[in-house]
Amino acid sequence: MVWLLPVICHADNNYRRIQVTAPYIEMHTGPGSSYPIDFVVERGEWVEIRKRRTDWFQVHTRRGRLGWVIIDQMRQTRTEDGEPLRLVSYTQDDFRERRWEFSFYGGEMEGAALLGLYGGYSFNENLSTEISFSQALGDFSSEYLIDINLLSQPFPEWTYSPFFTLGSGIIRTKPNATLVQTEDRTDSTAHVGVGLRVYLTRRFFMRGEFRHYAVFTSRDDNEEFDQWKIGLGFFF
Repeated sequence: MVWLLPVICHADNNYRRIQVTAPYIEMHTGPGSSYPIDFVVERGEWVEIRKRRTDWFQVHTRRGRLGWVIIDQMRQTRTEDGEPLRLVSYTQDDFRERRWEFSFYGGEMEGAALLGLYGGYSFNENLSTEISFSQALGDFSSEYLIDINLLSQPFPEWTYSPFFTLGSGIIRTKPNATLVQTEDRTDSTAHVGVGLRVYLTRRFFMRGEFRHYAVFTSRDDNEEFDQWKIGLGFFF
């Protein structure tokens, strides 16, 4: 993987210098497109890189001007060795092409607080598989769930992208011994769900989900419950 070398690259604290190869690059007053353009650096001029904030770089010109340049324009420069400046940036296209993702989440399950995590692998933009572990902490018992499911994302190009899940797993119920004198039990489950992924920035996204579970008990008395959760994830 190629990345931007440290901005301060020499022992004497000299900043890294780059030369503009595009007709010009635009310097904003702050790290964002909403900030006005304050100055333009023309082809052939040299600038120093002072710092980076996400996809914006603060640069300093020989004329003493200080401003912020977007990463796409920074790629139109070259180093003192004559090589193009190579930078890493993660976009929504990278999110669509991801292979692995992980997330931590919290939520609610039948009035109990829910905490959990999951890991997923994408076969393509539309289909992925996931495994998750959750714990619900209720007043009378705690439930531990392990789920495996398939996820279908029909519109991966959308920033707010809906998805659907179908899977199965197991649930282990552990009663609070000080309140309920019953034995632990483990049952099989099946679930369907619907949710929404929202790409945030770089490698991060947010995910909210609703699932409806059916529990197949050994008592010939099947149960159902709902689960809501929301979490922050990252991908690579």
